[in-house]
Amino acid sequence: MATEFTFSVGTQEQHQVAVKIAGIRNRVTIKVDDILIIDSGGNLGIVMPNVFDLEVGVHERHMVSVRCIAQQLVDGGAHYIDVFIDGRFAFRQDW
Repeated sequence: MATEFTFSVGTQEQHQVAVKIAGIRNRVTIKVDDILIIDSGGNLGIVMPNVFDLEVGVHERHMVSVRCIAQQLVDGGAHYIDVFIDGRFAFRQDW
């Protein structure tokens, strides 16, 4: 089972950021305009590292942070992905 979503970053210089978490190893890949920027390689059971930071844009730069949250069952077992743009919360995606 895979989770994937895409969002736009920038106003004058727009870029498409695609995030995908797939497989039993929870491999995280992040692409900007269809170019692979981050590939975690995967890890059994839990996503490590769980925070991925990247800078998007050339003339209009933005800092994007993708945070994969996987709580243990004892803590409620919630799974979600938070996205921050320029240090501000942008949205939460179900995992």
